[in-house]
Amino acid sequence: MIESPVVSEKAALDKFLADNPELEALSARLSTFNVFRALRIEHEEIRHSNVLAWLLDPRESHGLDDIVLRRILSNILLEAGSERSEALGISAAQVELMDLTDVDVRREREHIDVLVVIRPPNEDEKGVVLLVENKIHSGEGEGQLNRYREQVTKEFPEFTLVPVFLTLDGEDAGEAEAETFISYSHRQVLSVLERIIDQRRQQLPGAVAVFLDQYMETLRRLTMQENDLADLCKKIYRTHRKAIDLITKYGMASRFEEVANDILKEEGPFEVLSSDGRSIWFLPVSWARVVPENGAVWKNLKRQVSVACWLVKRKDKIQIVFEVSRMDDPQKRLACVTALRKAGFRLIKAAFDEDATYSRFFSAFHEVADYDDAEEVRKAVGSLLAKAKEQFPKAAVALTEVFCSK
Repeated sequence: MIESPVVSEKAALDKFLADNPELEALSARLSTFNVFRALRIEHEEIRHSNVLAWLLDPRESHGLDDIVLRRILSNILLEAGSERSEALGISAAQVELMDLTDVDVRREREHIDVLVVIRPPNEDEKGVVLLVENKIHSGEGEGQLNRYREQVTKEFPEFTLVPVFLTLDGEDAGEAEAETFISYSHRQVLSVLERIIDQRRQQLPGAVAVFLDQYMETLRRLTMQENDLADLCKKIYRTHRKAIDLITKYGMASRFEEVANDILKEEGPFEVLSSDGRSIWFLPVSWARVVPENGAVWKNLKRQVSVACWLVKRKDKIQIVFEVSRMDDPQKRLACVTALRKAGFRLIKAAFDEDATYSRFFSAFHEVADYDDAEEVRKAVGSLLAKAKEQFPKAAVALTEVFCSK
């Protein structure tokens, strides 16, 4: 007797919910106390800015003196590259040797998230101002970053300004401002903090160590860097894939997928590679003609390509992303990201590492208050696709150069 699809689906849900030790382990892991989660502030930018300002202030109670400020500032300049550092007039090496005895850290001064003023010990030396615009899920307003930059330059005309756009994944600022602001990520902040805490844990007051451990755990979750948690989730998915796909299908259903697919059909031609309640992966035909199949890491795609676009539904926004994944041929991948940079796209330094997995070369977002409002979703997706269409041709030229050259 052939089992009906409905009976099969119910059986999958029964197996998933009953006697599932991995699910119990995941539940226990997620229920571990964390002050940021308990207070429901792990996604609030203002709280992250408060912690960052506290860590960057050498006079604060964390017991780390100026080491966090020194390491994060030098790492920002190191990741920005020597060409950008030379343009700013300051290098990572100079920061490591800098006198940081006179530091003023300001929060929400003229709406600037974090402003660190480092005054020089002698009048004949230049001071430094670190300007940080911090974004967790939202983006910058139109002209916002340039206004902040002009304000700080006017107030500190003789200082070296290091303007930083801080996001979860190191997204670029808006096109008009991308050249003046250094893109930096909470992943990189986490990496610096982990090294510092590992080296100096013994000198930290007990309460500070607990607080910083919980903050780093929060950053790992926000940036998806918890490897053991990720492994547990993968194991659960492998074992109970049918039940989870069923939950995803019905639990995440919204007007987003329906509206986004309709717009892709209207505005195409596009090759849709994957579509579910949360994300839609696709290629413009100009890319699809030249991008070959190879061992990409996006296993959800109908065609395994290593360059793709995707629209994703997040908590309060829709985002569009262009990304390069790992390729069978690392040299071909390097040629690809190099060609995209030459075409005018901004890629972080790590994109050129031999073992790089994902490299984002364009991103934009549009806020959405109500996903059940079809018109609001249509407006958001339409706006994002219009921005993407401006970028498709120059990316197509770069991809053709890489994948069609003899």
